[in-house]
Amino acid sequence: MAGGESNVGWLNDPLRDEAVSLSTLGRPRRRRPGRVVLAAGVLLVFGIGLTVFAVSRSDHPGGDPGGVVLRELSTVARAVPSGSTVIYSQKNEAVWSPACPDNPGGRAGWSGVEVLTNFKSVDTAQSIVSAVGTVLAAQGWTPTLPVDDAAWQYTPLAEWTRFLPGTTSAKVVVFQYPQNASPSPGVPGSVWMLGAEGKTPGYALPGC
Repeated sequence: MAGGESNVGWLNDPLRDEAVSLSTLGRPRRRRPGRVVLAAGVLLVFGIGLTVFAVSRSDHPGGDPGGVVLRELSTVARAVPSGSTVIYSQKNEAVWSPACPDNPGGRAGWSGVEVLTNFKSVDTAQSIVSAVGTVLAAQGWTPTLPVDDAAWQYTPLAEWTRFLPGTTSAKVVVFQYPQNASPSPGVPGSVWMLGAEGKTPGYALPGC
């Protein structure tokens, strides 16, 4: 039995030399004061953290209140061509960042809302762009000329934009990773990024 306890009167355990009384069985154990203090401290810190987080967001207008933009951009992940292998997916909500004190050119502001999906495919680049574009067109995205604005790791092969409520601009890009920089070298085919970004009011790059 757990803890060396017995259900029969006073018994001595010859292995542990302990005695257990029936009068103590079933009696609720007292919590150690240290554990109570520790639990209270954790709850206090957690509560303060939530309060600070809420205040920090409410003090700065803009961003993506309620995650509306993030939910809308999440549908872009459906444009991954059928037959592809999804390697990695990530959703990044708008986050407030203060200006860096050691960079005079930096600005405080909100980050963009992002939905990123890495996938691997053996299809040609033309087939991938066509398949992605078909799904995005049904979602209201319009193809535009790809722009290498250093916002992405590699130059986009194709780009789409649309008016998205809650943003000042929104775009979707698709680009291919070089073979020597493939995030998943063990899987046949080429690795691609399908990335969606929405810039919300108050968007700024902190410039750190």
